[in-house]
Amino acid sequence: MSNWVELTGQAASALLGTLAGGAITVHVARWQTSKSITAQAELAASQQAANAALVQEQWERQRSTEAAQRLLERLAALYAWLPSLPDLALERPTLSAHAREQCSVALSSVRHGMQTDLLSIGDAEARARYRTLVKIAFDVGWRRMGQVDRERQIADARGYMRYVQLTLEAVVDGTALPAHVAPPVLDVLTTEVGDGSHGLGILNE
Repeated sequence: MSNWVELTGQAASALLGTLAGGAITVHVARWQTSKSITAQAELAASQQAANAALVQEQWERQRSTEAAQRLLERLAALYAWLPSLPDLALERPTLSAHAREQCSVALSSVRHGMQTDLLSIGDAEARARYRTLVKIAFDVGWRRMGQVDRERQIADARGYMRYVQLTLEAVVDGTALPAHVAPPVLDVLTTEVGDGSHGLGILNE
């Protein structure tokens, strides 16, 4: 009888051990599964965020490229009529009245681009250079700054315009912008080393 009780006790102990071990195994398996699901969810969320950031970056890049191309077209139109820029505020233009009218239209388009297309360009330095060009063009055309030297006015505007064109082309190509060049000082009659026009000469070629 005692042997039977002993065997029964051993069997019960073994059964309890088996059940306890099984419970632990199930618990560990559930924990590992939960951990795996959490890791997979975090990875999926991270990948989704990365993909969204990439899509946003590509969209902004495309928008900047298209805006820069439109601004280049506006500048090309002004460049064609640039010799008439100093005539805009004159009652009797040096060149034809037609040329002055076309220059005025082109300059208005360039200014309009500053208020529209330019806002889509992400590079702050590129935007600043374009705005500076618009100011220079209006200073020459409507504020008559530097009017005592017409050729110098045109050369200064042409030089900085070429600089801005190179800047916008860099935006289109996705390359580094040209090195900083100080804008011309329209009130100065002669170009000296250290004045605002220094460094623009190569852009006039």
